[in-house]
Amino acid sequence: MATFRKLKSGRWQARVSKEGEEFSIGTFRTKKEAEIEAGKVEERIYYGQTLNDRNMLFEEVADEWLNDHKKANVKESTFEQLEVIVRLHILPFFGNKRIMRIRRVEIKRWTQQYAEMKDHEKNEKYSFGSRLKYLSVLKSIFHYAVHDIEVLEKNPADKLRAPVQDSVSIKKTVKYYSLIELNALLDFMKVYKHQRFENYQLYYTLMYFLSQTGLRISEALALKWTDIEGGKLTIERQTRRNDNNELKITTLKNTASYRKIGLNEELLREMKKFKLRQNEMILGKIAFRKNEDGIIFQNYLGNYLTPSTVRDSIRDYCKDAGVGYKGTHGFRHTHAVLLLESGASIKFVADRLGHKTTKTTTDTYLDITEKIEEDELKKFASYTSRKI
Repeated sequence: MATFRKLKSGRWQARVSKEGEEFSIGTFRTKKEAEIEAGKVEERIYYGQTLNDRNMLFEEVADEWLNDHKKANVKESTFEQLEVIVRLHILPFFGNKRIMRIRRVEIKRWTQQYAEMKDHEKNEKYSFGSRLKYLSVLKSIFHYAVHDIEVLEKNPADKLRAPVQDSVSIKKTVKYYSLIELNALLDFMKVYKHQRFENYQLYYTLMYFLSQTGLRISEALALKWTDIEGGKLTIERQTRRNDNNELKITTLKNTASYRKIGLNEELLREMKKFKLRQNEMILGKIAFRKNEDGIIFQNYLGNYLTPSTVRDSIRDYCKDAGVGYKGTHGFRHTHAVLLLESGASIKFVADRLGHKTTKTTTDTYLDITEKIEEDELKKFASYTSRKI
């Protein structure tokens, strides 16, 4: 038989008995809520269902979710990303709270706080995509608490959304280099001389390659010369840095990321020239070392480039060239935009970029696809118009 007691705070405490021992199942705003919850617990006791510790701290549940539930079922790189999200963005807010006492309003406050954070330039500190990912992880932890270890009756984060003004405004933040900007940057890099190895045009080749293939920077930095064969490029791995900044070669983002794309003749010629120069450096310069994995974009020490070094270097080169810096991912967006503007189909662009669905491509490049649709309708209207 459950018992109920009104506390000084005005909340109602519910207690139930199991095997002669009475224990609290929590406090509630009203006696009715306490009675409903107690009824559910007593029903589970009656049918012999497991009654887990409902006073577990959130950090205990999160630890179980990570190490007992996720670790064996996701890639190592994915697990490490989840661990970072939990440790840096979720536990500081919810870790020391009893999981059954975390209310929906607290989660809303947490999502809003992240939406309002600004960096030193007064821009949003965390992108919508990042905030969506953090909320998704939090929802998954609560789902685990409800359905796997049964310490909650319902998910307090269910159906919550990351705060955002509107989806269109997000897509308009896609940054890419216009054809004029791209050519200005490449022209500058073409004549730029490396301080130590003047003829080793590493960054010119990398920027040109990215703009012609649309690869993610992590994919490009993991490429080997053997991945180029017969005018085709095979993408099947990427680089990643762990918390200790150690390089790892890992699997790709998803099954769609594994792909084979065509390379145009001009790019193939540039890559052949770059390979020839690289071999000349390796054979003719003692200080220029060979990478044993046969990677394409190695530095003169024979090492893989790091994304952070690439970002910093390209930012400086853009400044010197008088071109606004759009990030390394800007070359990927540039490739997609130029393809679409040249008349390529959404399906072709999606496959080339390694998008899982064409919807991802359409949504990402909303402005461009809307312009293309408008132009196509004008062509149709012009073709079918009657001359009066």
